[in-house]
Amino acid sequence: MSEATTRRGRKKASVAPLARPPSLTSMVADQIRDLIIRDDLHLGEQLSENALADKLGVSRTPVREAFLVLASERLVEVRPQRGTFVFRCDATEIRELCELREVLEEGALRLGYERGGAALLETLVEIVTAGEAVSARSPAEYQLHDHAFHQAIVDATANRELQRAYARVSGRVRSLRYRYTRTIEEVSGSQAGHRAILEALQRDDLDGAALVMRDHVYSSLRNFERRFAERDDAQDRGDTEIEESRA
Repeated sequence: MSEATTRRGRKKASVAPLARPPSLTSMVADQIRDLIIRDDLHLGEQLSENALADKLGVSRTPVREAFLVLASERLVEVRPQRGTFVFRCDATEIRELCELREVLEEGALRLGYERGGAALLETLVEIVTAGEAVSARSPAEYQLHDHAFHQAIVDATANRELQRAYARVSGRVRSLRYRYTRTIEEVSGSQAGHRAILEALQRDDLDGAALVMRDHVYSSLRNFERRFAERDDAQDRGDTEIEESRA
């Protein structure tokens, strides 16, 4: 809000607009999204409005409305007369998701660096440093730093349309990362990608950073495809201890 001048020539103090508090539906959607991402709700699992309402301490209405929010992100699928289910992906959908990530994240990197500059670099240094502290010991804990790295780049664009587009895919990407980036070696590879992107930006080599980002995204794709192949092999063997048999 710009400062206004009184009749006596004094300037009124600027007052920042109050932030609108999140709605109950938004908060419930955030909590259910986290349950899906962390695999507390499994791929393909049917969701119960009553059970989630009891778990979250709310009525069924905000849960039902949250399902619609999550359906717009394709984290859940609402099937008429059947119920609501956590999303599932096949190999083709995962490839398409990663191709979309490449387009969004490479574009976000270029725009975010152009607009964010030194502030973005400072944020990425903090995230990469924090990620290195956990990447060697906890793949699950590292996922928070992985998401923070990519989200910081998207946020730096200051482009709401791009941010909305990214939000519609990031939940599914995070869910897949959490489930299928399991080993210390895989986490170390991801962290090395973040470090390489950061170092390229510090050299002001935006094209080089974009190339590393592209390889980073497709490294995730190769990892997901390998995990899916292992899952299919387990199904062929009749192994019931695979991840999605819990759904």
